[in-house]
Amino acid sequence: LWSALNEAVFAVGPVAESLRISELMYHPDETGDPNAEYVELVNIGAQAINLNLVAFTNGIDFAFPSTGLAPGAYCLVARDATVFETTYGPGLPLVGQYEGNLSNAGERVELRDAAGRIIHSFRFRDDWYDSTDGDGFSLTIKDPFTVDPNGLDNEDVWRASARKGGSPGAAD
Repeated sequence: LWSALNEAVFAVGPVAESLRISELMYHPDETGDPNAEYVELVNIGAQAINLNLVAFTNGIDFAFPSTGLAPGAYCLVARDATVFETTYGPGLPLVGQYEGNLSNAGERVELRDAAGRIIHSFRFRDDWYDSTDGDGFSLTIKDPFTVDPNGLDNEDVWRASARKGGSPGAAD
């Protein structure tokens, strides 16, 4: 007797409600390594979440392994893990290395949960803040804990990071 293989995907905790992109280093300092890009995410929820199979599906390609993220905790994905550590230092909560790169001219970024539902789908633009376009500052969400996740297309919810290099793995 033959039976079809059943496959189920489980998201642990309210991933879509709690996970937020908080920082994009899309165009690192032009005097440094262009591979020093990163994306930072934060858990804004009250409980731990597991990022297993959460994926960037537009802009960059990356599927998260089973990774727990405590309330208020940050994690990072980078274009090149070695360059990231050399540029920003060791010991940061780097989860992995993505395929592709963030366009220096701006582009659509999409993040989906394990079931394929959109968490974020937005377009950032390189002309929002001059210092984020090759001067070494990251594009940072003003307040990831209160921002409307559907409003990231709006320049007004973003700002340039407080310092060069941004604040990978921490609040800015």
